[in-house]
Amino acid sequence: EICRRWYEQWKEYVETGDQNSSSFPGQIDNTELFEELDSYHLKERLVENEDFVLIPAEAWHKLLAWYGMVEVQPALERKVVDLPSLVKVEVYPVEIFLCLHSNMENVVTAQFSRADHIRKRNSVEEQDSYRGQPGVCGLTNLGNTCFMNSALQCLSNTPPLTEYFLRNAYLEELNFTNPLGMKGEIAEAYADVIKQMWSGRHYSVVPRIFKTKVGHFASQFLGYQQHDSQELLSFLLDGLHEDLNRVKNKEYIELRDAAGRPDQEVAEEAWRNHRRRNDSAIVDTFHGLFKSTLVCPECRKVSVTFDPFCYLSVPLPVSKDRVMEVFFVSLDPVAKPVQHRLVVPKAGKVFDLCSVLSEMTNIPANQMVVADVFNHRFYKLYHADESLSCILDRDDIFVYVKKHTEDSASTSCSASASCSDGASGGAGASGGAGASGGAGASGGAGASGGAGASGGASVDASATGPTDSQQGAGHQQPCEEEEEERGECPPCLPQANRRQAKRKGCEARRRKLLFSIQAVNSNGTTERGMGEDGSAFSFTQPYVAMDWDPDMKKKYYNENEAEKYVKHQSMEVPHQQTTVQLQECIELFTTVETLEEENPWYCPMCKKHQLATKKLDLWSLPEVLIIHLKRFSYTKYSREKLDIIVDFPLRLTGTNGEPPSRYDLIAVSNHYGGLRDGHYTSYARNKDNGQWYYFDDSKVTYAREEQIVTNAAYLLFYHRQDKIRQPTLPAPLDSSSPTQPANDVSSPKHDGMEGATPCVNMETD
Repeated sequence: EICRRWYEQWKEYVETGDQNSSSFPGQIDNTELFEELDSYHLKERLVENEDFVLIPAEAWHKLLAWYGMVEVQPALERKVVDLPSLVKVEVYPVEIFLCLHSNMENVVTAQFSRADHIRKRNSVEEQDSYRGQPGVCGLTNLGNTCFMNSALQCLSNTPPLTEYFLRNAYLEELNFTNPLGMKGEIAEAYADVIKQMWSGRHYSVVPRIFKTKVGHFASQFLGYQQHDSQELLSFLLDGLHEDLNRVKNKEYIELRDAAGRPDQEVAEEAWRNHRRRNDSAIVDTFHGLFKSTLVCPECRKVSVTFDPFCYLSVPLPVSKDRVMEVFFVSLDPVAKPVQHRLVVPKAGKVFDLCSVLSEMTNIPANQMVVADVFNHRFYKLYHADESLSCILDRDDIFVYVKKHTEDSASTSCSASASCSDGASGGAGASGGAGASGGAGASGGAGASGGAGASGGASVDASATGPTDSQQGAGHQQPCEEEEEERGECPPCLPQANRRQAKRKGCEARRRKLLFSIQAVNSNGTTERGMGEDGSAFSFTQPYVAMDWDPDMKKKYYNENEAEKYVKHQSMEVPHQQTTVQLQECIELFTTVETLEEENPWYCPMCKKHQLATKKLDLWSLPEVLIIHLKRFSYTKYSREKLDIIVDFPLRLTGTNGEPPSRYDLIAVSNHYGGLRDGHYTSYARNKDNGQWYYFDDSKVTYAREEQIVTNAAYLLFYHRQDKIRQPTLPAPLDSSSPTQPANDVSSPKHDGMEGATPCVNMETD
């Protein structure tokens, strides 16, 4: 069964041609056929050809391979049932409720066809028999929801919060009247997910209801776009706090100035005032205090305030340079592409890249064309003034040398492997046969991608040079069959070349062409009919493809050779990836800074706004400390993701306190990829057995401590040691095998912020 709406959209897409992207149907989506997306029960009284269409199994597998299916949805496979009076497709199978006599509460729903035999019962999974480690449970990706799954796994493995929900303490504290809350719905949806994950009965949980609730109260998370896990975490912690706030009526509190009072006195007053309006399990677990010191540059007035925080967003040291790897393709058709490693300004332009490469190659920068080659095609040609920030590290960047000629605007189809004006031809035809590597879409030459510049080295002289004897054999525009029989030449050739081709007509018929050249679109297909001028070439199609004769390609074109390249000596220099210590990031966070003009401070002594100096200090730390590494850097001029390694410890110490606060790492949220796309995963330490696990959506595997520190680390969760309950179960003996998920848990209540210490500096053990 397939939803009729999707099927009709697909038919329109096919009938209008796949050039019409507006009618592209996307993934197979049967949402309209289901009553509830959680159970995937079909709606009642669905009508064939109105609500759904039936297609053969073979057609279904083809469509599934081409378009894929919305994640999690089951395939609606139905059987043909031979009834006494007719043969029909069984749209609604028989639904039977099954349970064990010893446990009547655990009911499993199973569907059977009328054509099934009674032995089918043996295939019904005994779902209640599975028992795994509590908390070791994946989360299904509902469509770009890895950011949510990563944050949920980190919170799930935060012991005080999870135990609070597992022992149902939240039920007595739900605040349904808080105007800043979500009427308890976020807390209840989160509790449901946690209970499933820690039941021990699931390998993976589908957090669909939770996702729906989040989208309902935070419209930015509606749909299935990728988002930031830190933004989701921030919303969730705030939402849980307001849903669980024990303060039903928030009183107005007038803030007093420090007025020279001791910091300890002012800090205690600030914390009391905060708790008078905000009192929840979230505050108990995650909230700490900043000390903020402002100094007026004129009168030297000092203002000290204490403000609560839920997590630390610490900056990363930013390097001004960037390492890029590019392939250089010279004009020599025999030379292979050369891979270079360049150090360029991070905020530089494409011309800066060319200038650095020019110093290595002695080729003028203004004769270079920079291209992004993707899927054996020119994906993009960059202008000299474009920012380097638009080039990702994973892009395959090729730099071609433009052939400098007297008449750069002339058009030629006989002496080169492309048919274009001099501007774009410089990039595609820089190396003679190299043009086939970048522009080829339909033939074997295109298969070599940008590195195809070397592929032409194995083709004989009749196909590589622009001499008179070669134009009629290797590089002539292919003629229609009837034209070949008459020995005619295509009208796109210049008149002189056409006369010469006619003289060579007999020879051309006797010799088999190495390849033909034709104009194609970006998909490598040709338009039907002739061009606007009646010629065989259609100049509305911007690509030129070399379509090799299979026998000739096998004989002359060495595909393995075409893929080869050489490495410049710059590639031999080991690239030392920048590593910074977490302590450096925290020190950068607490460095004195001057306020910007857009955000001045009003000095009560000067009676005007001032660009004061500001310094933040960590005054007291919470039971669970969340550190957000600000990998996404946004300025007026650039946006980038910082992939430097932050060496964070598994054990952290806050000094200058009595006694010092010691923390153990319990979870890490990772982000792989760049600004525009990426993937989130997480590492977490199970509170019951002390074992580390790696969570990648629904997949869970064992992890080792030495695997955790990577350049993908984004959110760090630390638990204060004096609050940590020791593991109650032994760690698994075999940490190399895949995981098995889990069951019930409880523990005594924590004491919140007690024991936090003033003036904290973070040090590693």
